[in-house]
Amino acid sequence: MRAGDPWLADPYPGIVSVWAEPSGRAWVWRRLEGRLRCELAHFRPWLLASHLQDFPQGELSADPEAPLTYQELGGPEGSLRYLIQARDGLDLSALLERGIARRLGRRLRLGQLSDYYQVGWVEQYLMQSGRTYYQGLTFPELRRLQLDLETTALDPGQGRIFLAALSDASGWQAVLEAPGEEDEAALIAGLVRAVQQRDPDIIENHNLMGFDLPFLVARAARCRVPLALGRSPRAKLLQRIQSGRKVRYSLAGRELLDTLDATYRMDFVVRALPSHSLKDVARFFGVAPAGRVYLEGAQVHATYRSDPELVRRYALQDVLEVEQVSKRLHTGAFALAKMAPRRLERVAYAGTATGILEPLLVRAYLQAGKALPAKASSPGGLPHAGGAVTLFASGVAERVVKADVASLYPSLIRSRRLGPSSDRLGAFVGLVDQLTALRLRHKAQAQRQDLPAEQRGEHEAMQAAIKLLINSAYGYLGAGELAWFADRAAADMITKLGRETLEQICAGLQAAGATLIEADTDGVYFCVPAELGEAGERALVSQVGRSLPEGLQLELDGRYAAMYSYEVKNYALLGYDGRLTVRGGALRSARAERFAVAWLHRALGQLLRGDLAGLQEGYLRARRALREKALPLEDLVLRTRVTKSPSEYTASGRKEAAYQALLGAARSWQPGDRVAIYRSQAGWQLWEEGGELPGYDLGHYLGLLRSYAERLRKAFHPDDFEQIFGSGQAPLLGRPLSEISPLRI
Repeated sequence: MRAGDPWLADPYPGIVSVWAEPSGRAWVWRRLEGRLRCELAHFRPWLLASHLQDFPQGELSADPEAPLTYQELGGPEGSLRYLIQARDGLDLSALLERGIARRLGRRLRLGQLSDYYQVGWVEQYLMQSGRTYYQGLTFPELRRLQLDLETTALDPGQGRIFLAALSDASGWQAVLEAPGEEDEAALIAGLVRAVQQRDPDIIENHNLMGFDLPFLVARAARCRVPLALGRSPRAKLLQRIQSGRKVRYSLAGRELLDTLDATYRMDFVVRALPSHSLKDVARFFGVAPAGRVYLEGAQVHATYRSDPELVRRYALQDVLEVEQVSKRLHTGAFALAKMAPRRLERVAYAGTATGILEPLLVRAYLQAGKALPAKASSPGGLPHAGGAVTLFASGVAERVVKADVASLYPSLIRSRRLGPSSDRLGAFVGLVDQLTALRLRHKAQAQRQDLPAEQRGEHEAMQAAIKLLINSAYGYLGAGELAWFADRAAADMITKLGRETLEQICAGLQAAGATLIEADTDGVYFCVPAELGEAGERALVSQVGRSLPEGLQLELDGRYAAMYSYEVKNYALLGYDGRLTVRGGALRSARAERFAVAWLHRALGQLLRGDLAGLQEGYLRARRALREKALPLEDLVLRTRVTKSPSEYTASGRKEAAYQALLGAARSWQPGDRVAIYRSQAGWQLWEEGGELPGYDLGHYLGLLRSYAERLRKAFHPDDFEQIFGSGQAPLLGRPLSEISPLRI
């Protein structure tokens, strides 16, 4: 193993992709001074073991040149204190699995036993060498190619590719077409040539893994066109990898990025996207091209036959949006790939705890030549005690402030030196220390106005990615059997100290005259008297912060003109600039019918601005639109993903809308498929993109709208709520709207 810094990475510059094989050969592509070169490197396939019982006597040697070697690392009994290395990784795995079968009387894979630790070939090379991707490179220096397919059907067994749009960041664009069935093979061959000629480091699209690649693989096989898309000297084609229930692909010499994966991850954190579709994400980021063409999926091929130029524009605008969306969503993964011993494409969809932090910890032990501790076992008894979440009041508040302890759990980890008890090396807390220092350096650089905007953006992406990684440290400790270094006692101590800190902050705010609304580890929302003003708000937060233990810093994290508090972690905020922010699945959901979510979003803004007349009129208008069938059909559709196979659904014994619609349409499906359904008088039905919704169940959709209105009930006295939303008609009796006001906190 390489001697050097065990914490972060070897500064070996320019790596843009690695492809490793069990033979111990690794092809390393590097971009240096704008030019690409490929190097052949060698490594010894390896694994870590807690004992040698499963190896035949006489097979292992301490001679580093022998076919199968072992090295005893420093560590106690039970730790993974043997580093086993071989000339061929497949031979090593096969030999070991035979030994396990002899000892246990049954065949098991290495991943099923905590006696051993093994990772993939690329990770083995990166951990052993200490190298990582992209040292010395910036994100704009990567060559990224966007690829989007237009097909005659969603199933490659029933449809074909009739158009492919490609682009890259240099401004190059291409549209490949197959007007007839006989032209498809030439289109696929042309696509392969274009990829080889443009020679990208990254191929990307929205739903690349879920649609484009599986469709392309199936159609290329049908047309007998080799998919030589990689850079491998051995002409390796796409490698199919099963990841849970999802199939992923990997390609020698190039990274495959799916902006849909990144969209899911971003929305899990910010909860602000109207949906996960490319068009909605592009609009969210403000990168939709001028004159954007919008076509329903089922209409694209029919439109191509009558107006091919319009479809060419549509497809090129798709790839242009992907290029812009990827720049905003993948810079964090790019930053993490500079630290983690993993391929970029794996960093991009891996969780930051077990997917990034754990490989960093394992590499630290390998580089230090120390035994990996035994995997943590989940203790019995009470479950892990999580953080405190308290809702103090519901309703509408004005002059709202959010105060937050900067990185509360990481600060507690550092100030109290709280890490896994098994971590004899101190790698966990040491990594949090180094990552925190690195983040602060990047944060300072991001704020320097004398640097070009592009450089500031790179530093901002780095500090944001590192912050995400640091904040996952506590979650890793509490992850149980999912994490090698999990430690429930340490996680419990962190949350206990966090709860005590939160209680101290709340007590200090109340003593200073603030009215508490909601508190959790993300911060405390409270409202203040009008006379306090911004300067007084900051002084109040500073005063309370001075009483906290050393190492904890309370900051003013936001100021808002108004807030609607509905439930724990479900609220809406109106900024002083008029911007509305909605948080929580009860008030916004990408999986719900669009018309209801859109109405609630508008209604929340009207509520917080005090526009009760507009609130009532908007509700009545939505009811009229439903009755008159004036809403866009796609706004009434529920889009969801099925997770059970047909046999699993039958065995469950439950009736669920999506599956009932599939069964009613006599449609086959598999886990992971996305479906669109609507409610008719006869029950739930499938909806085909661009199709009609004949006779939708008006009562169901009126009831759905009413259920969304119910989420505003906590803002009003019961009589006032019924005055606004009760009958669906303008009331003849009751108080005028001018005399109604929301319930104030």
